[in-house]
Amino acid sequence: MTTKKDTVPRDAEQARLDLELTRQELGETAEALAGKVRETAHRTQRIALGTGAGIGILALVFVIVRRLTARR
Repeated sequence: MTTKKDTVPRDAEQARLDLELTRQELGETAEALAGKVRETAHRTQRIALGTGAGIGILALVFVIVRRLTARR
């Protein structure tokens, strides 16, 4: 179990080291979160592009079928 005595820096140098470690850990956490956000954004973009392409193909097929049936 960690006691308050274990968590309080004993001197200024230890406080600086604790601060630097905390900054590094926060930086790593922020980078990991940013990576997940980018991954999600890319996935969403791919889905949107795929959906748009699918809708475009369906619209094109509809127009072609309509023109072919109108000529008869």
